Amino acid sequence: MNKKRLAYFLILPAVLAMLFVHIIPMIWGFVISFMDLDITYIMDWTKAPFVGLENYAKGFSHVTTIGKRFGRSMLNVGIFGFLTITIGYFMGLGAALLLNKPFPGRTLVRGLILLPYITPDTVTFNFWRFIFQARIGILNKMLKSVGLIHDNVIWLVGNKSLYAVTVAAIWKGWPFGALILLAGLQTIPREIYEAAMIDGASAWQRFKYITFPYLKPVTKTFIIMNILWNFNAFNQFYVMLGNDPGMAAEVPSTLILRRAFNHFEYGLGSALSMMLFALMIVITALYFYFFRIRSQEDA
Repeated sequence: MNKKRLAYFLILPAVLAMLFVHIIPMIWGFVISFMDLDITYIMDWTKAPFVGLENYAKGFSHVTTIGKRFGRSMLNVGIFGFLTITIGYFMGLGAALLLNKPFPGRTLVRGLILLPYITPDTVTFNFWRFIFQARIGILNKMLKSVGLIHDNVIWLVGNKSLYAVTVAAIWKGWPFGALILLAGLQTIPREIYEAAMIDGASAWQRFKYITFPYLKPVTKTFIIMNILWNFNAFNQFYVMLGNDPGMAAEVPSTLILRRAFNHFEYGLGSALSMMLFALMIVITALYFYFFRIRSQEDA
């Protein structure tokens, strides 16, 4: 077996896994998004009525209940993504800058900060759900003890629920930012900092003209990965708020789950999934286009 055939043989399991786990289900989902497929036709989905773009019209319409909930879910996930990415990035950057300095026990601390990130989602978000419980939650007890509130605040229902999940998601995700930003900091040559210090550059000037520009590739990766992760956010909302988080904290993934698997509207659920998928492609394309234009301007 020559090297070329060996290479194809070695990647074959990964290709087959991608085909059966991602590609075929995606194609099937696209096809049934044009059908009125429900539990009646689940045994033979090919007999489901063809409805064209009707499922997509329901998702885009601001008149239908589904359209309103899908629009609100996109707004919610946009707020959630913006807050988690922005706050998580600056928390990670601050931690990375501290961990890049020599101090006793630095290796141990670097390992410890990853604990929130490597803890399973179910454990993490159940922990935070307990913290935000209205009657027995730790947060309300602490706020009462210092006199900031007098009555229990309901954190997991209504308008506050989205921000309760956001706090939990930031705590869970910021170590990832610290990890990759620390890796980026360690690639910056020390000679550049030494030369800048000799020239009299302040700490802020060294950060602005050396550290931050060198971190741009890592920052770009961090942001695009978090955009994709956060717009597909599911675990944190499902664990903390249940199957139906309500309009105030509805996100596309929970809405799609409920329509497809609780109401058995598989065609509509697939259409909503395709709409979310298309939006992710557009956002990713615009993001890379923006960075390419900025890179050309900087060059």
